Amino acid sequence: MEDLNLQSWQLRNSAEVRAQADTWLHQSTKAGREAQETATGVRWTPLHRLSYWDPVKHVILGFMHNWLEGILKHHLRTLWGIGRDENETQKVREVDQDEQWTEEDVSDSASELDGLRQEAAEHDIEAAREMQVTPPPSSRSPSHLTAESSNSSSTITPPQPRNFDDLDDDDPDYMPLNTTPFSFTDEELQAIRNCIHDVTLPTWVQRPPTNLGEPSHGKLKAQEYLVLFTCIFPLIIPEFWHTPGASNLLRQHFHCFHNLVSATNIISSFKTSNADADAYTQHYIQYREAIQQLFPYHQSKPNHHYAMHNGDLLKYWGPLPSFSEFPGERLNGMFQKINTNRRLSMF
Repeated sequence: MEDLNLQSWQLRNSAEVRAQADTWLHQSTKAGREAQETATGVRWTPLHRLSYWDPVKHVILGFMHNWLEGILKHHLRTLWGIGRDENETQKVREVDQDEQWTEEDVSDSASELDGLRQEAAEHDIEAAREMQVTPPPSSRSPSHLTAESSNSSSTITPPQPRNFDDLDDDDPDYMPLNTTPFSFTDEELQAIRNCIHDVTLPTWVQRPPTNLGEPSHGKLKAQEYLVLFTCIFPLIIPEFWHTPGASNLLRQHFHCFHNLVSATNIISSFKTSNADADAYTQHYIQYREAIQQLFPYHQSKPNHHYAMHNGDLLKYWGPLPSFSEFPGERLNGMFQKINTNRRLSMF
């Protein structure tokens, strides 16, 4: 699931999937079918009877559930911590507790580090002595040996132990080992809410809740996630992280956010091309590389892996919003509002 090298993936083929589905169908017991499904991930469907149906190419991801309520929701609630549920909040508390050191821990760690530094310095001194080139013993007189030994001992300079605390925070290749859960400050979260309240939006765009992150606004809709990441956050997030005085860590967060928004704009567009599909894949892989480094305490979800296929789907199917679940969800909503007087079985 964490493998981002598309070239190393072994893709399924339709003939193999059909054979696996047929094997599942001809299992004589329920336990046999469950074992077959566990081994291959394939079950039988009557669609396999259609000779023109390709069980690999003719499967498409749901843009709404995979991206809007999958990738974007996970980034907002789990990674950024805006509206974390109770389970995620408990995980954050546990990580915070693990990261808190007592005075005894600090003292033991400092003593151990001093010992390692001393050991390293002694090793470097010994190595420097052994590396000195001296003439063979047979060609030297005792007086020569004595003088040379005296000169050698006087010229060896013990190497200075390296200070491991002096790391360059501005080094672009330096990534701090930070396992503290990310969260916005109260001031930043209020700035986001002010932006939601004050921004001018078209009348047909539903404004996200101005108390974003509080339980009182209820569950966000898929369209609200899209508005947040395409209209709201690109206006306010750069004010936090794209500033001259931003640290390297904040610049890493901004780079991660930039790639997520870029991929979102491409995949939510109603027009596409092969170049756009390749750009999506590039941005999305860079996004996943960033979250693996910035949020090492959160494992990737199946949706993160599924979305790696969206570039190929864009090339094969065209714009993915045209195949999204929005029309079906609206129809479900209309059906749910029909008054059946709890006698649905009579119709």
